[in-house]
Amino acid sequence: MGLKAFNLFWLFFFVPFAAMTVVRFYGVTGVVCYALGIWLLMVANAYWSVLVRTLQRRHIVWVLLPVGCYVLLAVGGFFYSYVSDFSMALGEALIQGRILAYLGILVVIALLAFLNSRVQMACIYSELNRREKMPQVKHAGRYRFLNHFGLTGEYMKLELKMIFRNKAPKKNFQMMTVIIVSFALSLLGFSHAGEEEFFSLHLYVVYCFTGYAISILSRIMAYEGNYLDGLLMHRGSLLYLFRGKYYVYCLLLVIPLMCMLPALILGSISVLLVFSQLVYTAGVTFPVIMLLALMNRKTAPLDASLMGKGQWNSPYQALSVAFAFFAPIAICRILFIWMEPSTAYLVCTLLGVPGIVLHPLWCKLLYRKVFQKRHSLMEDLRETR
Repeated sequence: MGLKAFNLFWLFFFVPFAAMTVVRFYGVTGVVCYALGIWLLMVANAYWSVLVRTLQRRHIVWVLLPVGCYVLLAVGGFFYSYVSDFSMALGEALIQGRILAYLGILVVIALLAFLNSRVQMACIYSELNRREKMPQVKHAGRYRFLNHFGLTGEYMKLELKMIFRNKAPKKNFQMMTVIIVSFALSLLGFSHAGEEEFFSLHLYVVYCFTGYAISILSRIMAYEGNYLDGLLMHRGSLLYLFRGKYYVYCLLLVIPLMCMLPALILGSISVLLVFSQLVYTAGVTFPVIMLLALMNRKTAPLDASLMGKGQWNSPYQALSVAFAFFAPIAICRILFIWMEPSTAYLVCTLLGVPGIVLHPLWCKLLYRKVFQKRHSLMEDLRETR
């Protein structure tokens, strides 16, 4: 992690900044020393990020750790001067090439690396020694309302039980719920009339609606690889599975919609924007992400989160996530050039309607394509269990 090239990314920002401000006082040597110090800080930040994400996989309450740290930094920066004084003193020490400044950062890096090793080893042993919990009888009648949907309802139950009973999808669901609530609350400070807020406003709305799909649905067939043998015993099982998944994630759209109601009531965001992205997500984004059933060939563990394989199956998964994020924003931006925002949102809504109305057709087509490749798919998923 410390030697990854990604840690050099922020130098694209800091080196030009140093070239404009540092070089006139400290010369090129000052810029080099400053860049070296920034790189070490980015390495420390990478270790901090890994530590936080590992702890969050253990329990959702660990999300309070980074939140508390950043709140303290914000309070110290806005209401007191000790954070800004320390950062300026550290930056000047790095520019001047003082050894103690670099040693201090290296000590922080060593401490974070040590904490990461201890925490990750503890998590690995916990996953290796985990015991299967016996199902509780009191949950036997859960999701009884889905009995009205026949076999599709049974597979909807299977999807819901996978999300709420298994550790890996459950943690993804919990973390995404926290993010969706945070983004929905952030929308309270926006105004849909502000041109400068276009990208952030649309990105927050799109992220809220697509969050569960990109975190859980994008692993379609990867989670099912653990029990695909049973699914293929009956010819039409996968068809009911695909329909059940689509219906479940359409139902989950109610959660971000409810979270955005305060922003809608206060007028921070447009009703047409929210409704258009809701329909677009159900009619365009979900079908595109479900096409990953043809590409995902690695089984993702249902309970192992740190040692899990197949979390990212292929480059197609990353492309589908990028499409889910940026395609609706790009479409709205292009439509805004020729038409009013209300008309543009209507066009986005119309783009999603065919996917919703014709979902029995494209689910059947997807089922046929996957069923044709069932032998190679089964072999790949078995090898990666």
